[in-house]
Amino acid sequence: MSEREITAAILAVGTELTEGSTQDTHGRFLAGTLVERGITVREILLLPDNRALFAESLRRLAADCDLVVVTGGLGPTSDDLTREVIAECAGVALEFHDELWEQITRRFAGRRISQTNRRQAYVPAGFTVIPNPYGTAPAFWGRVGERRGALVVALPGPPGELRPLVADEVLNLLRAEVGGREPEVLAGTSFLLGESMLEELLQEARVAEVEWGTRAEQFRVVFKLRGGSGEQRERMFEAVSARVGPLRIRRGEVAAEALLLEALRERGLVIALAESCTGGLGAKLLTDISGASEQLWGSFVVYSNEAKERMLGVPAQTIQRYGAVSRETVSAMTAGALERSSAEVSCAISGIAGPGGGTEEKPVGTVWIGVRRRAEAGSERRFLFSGDRDMVRRKSALAAMLLTEGYLGGREVDKDENWQYI
Repeated sequence: MSEREITAAILAVGTELTEGSTQDTHGRFLAGTLVERGITVREILLLPDNRALFAESLRRLAADCDLVVVTGGLGPTSDDLTREVIAECAGVALEFHDELWEQITRRFAGRRISQTNRRQAYVPAGFTVIPNPYGTAPAFWGRVGERRGALVVALPGPPGELRPLVADEVLNLLRAEVGGREPEVLAGTSFLLGESMLEELLQEARVAEVEWGTRAEQFRVVFKLRGGSGEQRERMFEAVSARVGPLRIRRGEVAAEALLLEALRERGLVIALAESCTGGLGAKLLTDISGASEQLWGSFVVYSNEAKERMLGVPAQTIQRYGAVSRETVSAMTAGALERSSAEVSCAISGIAGPGGGTEEKPVGTVWIGVRRRAEAGSERRFLFSGDRDMVRRKSALAAMLLTEGYLGGREVDKDENWQYI
């Protein structure tokens, strides 16, 4: 391990970033990843698709830092400049790689491929290709600058490609090429907690010498505990978990849908969803994960009362007496989903997402979620979610997944889990 300071810069390329039409999420993710490994991030720079400015900035950063991570600009169009600019700054030509072109054409099997995609098979001479099984744009790395120069790593822009490539390939590359240390970090994920509320809980659970950082994403907030001893980080993590319950505080960077699929997979179970206010969002999140078809039978999107009656067999008198948003209705929905599918587990969601439709008895944000296994009594729980229509729908889908996973693990969803921070 080198004792000298290792410095880095992150350069995100794309006019959509500088014009504000797309938000940069890579800077925060990459900076956190590098800092955890003892690498000092000196600068995070957003640049438009301007070749001269790009080249000038890359030369400056490569002269000042040990590492420059470039994101974006590896697509097939004329404004994707990363290959050309890095080759120019390294003083080398671009080389066509036949094996990359073969990989790209295989990804287009059965579809027409444009010759513009050939651009993605070019790499600066002397640079090493980082295979990208998640997309068509291969990443690459090499040196730019005098003498040994700075390590420059070019990564594709889509998060679904960049993040797994960092985990699969880039971390090993950094250890070999620039050094750094193995992180002493305890990572966790919180669900149905705003970032400010999580920060408050972390403050309350503070343990001497342990520091933390948080990263808010659409369906979760990731937090990382750094410093102190392993025992101190564990103690702080457990203190946070105790405040909101183990369903909503998890170890590692995890997704609720992945947790549910894993719980189903471990038990050899298949689930059917019955969704009203979420309109299929639960099924969408599950099917975002490759292989979900092994655990997901399907989803009944029963938005209207008639759909609940005709597709799931919910008795009209149940809806008339108790309302579509009620324990009795979601119980009937879970039973109907099992009757009309081959699944062993069902989960139903019915609520008032707003902005209209609320009453004094059932205000906007009222949501009932039910879970049931075959030959067992169902379990239901009422929530009152805050936020706008989109937020209520997202919280409903998340809560459904967490409750179902907890139910499979032996927790009754209608028992008093600590849910006050929602």
